[in-house]
Amino acid sequence: MKVDVAVIGGGPAGSVCAARLAQHGRSVLVLERDHHPRFHLGESLLPCSMRVLDAVGVLDEAKARFLPKRGARFVASDDDARAVRYAFAEAFHAAWDHAFQVPRDEFDEMLFRRAGASGAEVREGWEVTRVVFEGARARAVEARGPGGTVETIEACVVVDASGREAMMARAAGTTERIAHLDRTALFTQVRGAWRDDGEREGDIQIVVMTGDEHGWFWLIPFADGRTSVGVVVSAPWVRARRELGRPEALFDAAVAQSSTVTRMLEGTSRLFPPRAAADFSFRVRSLKGPGWLSAGDATGFIDPLFSTGVHLALHSGFGAADAIHASLDDGDVPPERFEAWEQELKAGAELYVGAVQAFYEGDLTAQLFAEPQHPFLRRAIASMLSGDVFADAPWARGMRTRYPARS
Repeated sequence: MKVDVAVIGGGPAGSVCAARLAQHGRSVLVLERDHHPRFHLGESLLPCSMRVLDAVGVLDEAKARFLPKRGARFVASDDDARAVRYAFAEAFHAAWDHAFQVPRDEFDEMLFRRAGASGAEVREGWEVTRVVFEGARARAVEARGPGGTVETIEACVVVDASGREAMMARAAGTTERIAHLDRTALFTQVRGAWRDDGEREGDIQIVVMTGDEHGWFWLIPFADGRTSVGVVVSAPWVRARRELGRPEALFDAAVAQSSTVTRMLEGTSRLFPPRAAADFSFRVRSLKGPGWLSAGDATGFIDPLFSTGVHLALHSGFGAADAIHASLDDGDVPPERFEAWEQELKAGAELYVGAVQAFYEGDLTAQLFAEPQHPFLRRAIASMLSGDVFADAPWARGMRTRYPARS
């Protein structure tokens, strides 16, 4: 079998890339190891992703299924009267004033099915075991199907959308940890959690630990009454409580430290015991090579403070598809053709890295809660929270200068 593009992974990046390529008339095969629907963290979208959802034809379905999110509210963990809300409509270029809160099992399946409806061939239960190279160039993938059958699929381009597994980057040894982001997330879902009223019902609640903890909680409401709840804590915080052992005990200990979260969760029922994910932030030095490129979490992953995971995945997959299509039209796909796409993606991601590092060090945290707030900085923060990080705008240059990313 031979296709124009073989996509490893059917998450948001892989599915959007495949759907967009199919819209361009390209032959595409998506190989997804799991079966949809499947659980995944990262349920809060950003407004600047709406352009991608609209372009691939799922925006109307998203509006019908998911809870609108019009802003982000930051609140102190020990004083719920100390709070500040950033509405997406305050952004400098607010083309979209809302996003959605999405259970990822539903959202990811919606995108995967859309890729199939757009003309891509989508397979579940197919694990890519290796990428086949001819010299330095990727030429094919080998994949094992549900019955154990191994098939080789030739492709002009291979897209690694394998998530944090980052198949191509880890094989090449081009991943690196991000300084000061050694964190652990503890998470569950509940029913009955507090949420705001009216058009603010869908706001993400980010509860900031005070003192020396430098951690935070998220509460993400869903349309069906569930709420995703999690806390991100430092490695020293976990080590100091190692005797607690299980994620559930650690989660309870974190909630007990916050009077704000304790009140928000009063009377709730958990849908599953808290789980843990550790050491999740990393960079990838090179996102492309002869006959291949990476997309989504395979390009790196940033601490989820600003809900960047799906946003970067959608943008990278969509942009990769357009770059691949243009290159195939010209009859060749050298890495240089993807240089502009890579640089744009890295610039947006590094803005977030610098902001997250500044949050944990306290510089950005002070600005989030500042009274009074500088109007320009407030709109810059709203723009960042909206996901408008890929244009070379004055506010973005200012954020990069004020909060530079560090290795």
